Amino acid sequence: MRAQLAALYLLISYVQCALPKGYVIKKPLGAAYRLVYNSKSWPAANEHCTDEGGHLAVPRSEEEFNFLQKLVRAMHYPSIIDTDNKLVVWLGITNIEDYKIWKNLYGEDIMTTGFHKWAGENGQGYSDDPQEPHCAAMDPANPGLRDYWCHRRQPYICQIDLKQT
Repeated sequence: MRAQLAALYLLISYVQCALPKGYVIKKPLGAAYRLVYNSKSWPAANEHCTDEGGHLAVPRSEEEFNFLQKLVRAMHYPSIIDTDNKLVVWLGITNIEDYKIWKNLYGEDIMTTGFHKWAGENGQGYSDDPQEPHCAAMDPANPGLRDYWCHRRQPYICQIDLKQT
């Protein structure tokens, strides 16, 4: 039993050391998440998350969305740097490729995944006009996704998927 506990401790220590600093592991969701306060446009935010070995966070279930929203609610808003709106946080969902289909960064149409709930009238308008919102975000209060303008500089959540063994 002691050997098993020691092995588990070493594994947990390895996983935590392998992640960049600041990530919160949520094992039941199979991922680790980190709020980034240095605001960026959606493409720049996703590039930053990719550089860390992950991607912008993708809620694939109500449980995961609720967890992400708790992170957003717990943000230290005075620490957010260079933002257009402190209450909007980027997620890994967009309709840039095809303005009629919202896809997550796994390439899935969100209508076929576990989570595709929108806040109010968000996500309902379809336009190929580049001036329209084509990236998805969330805020601390609304129980769903928000469509937002990709060029806006917002805080964001990076996600690193944990390897399943």
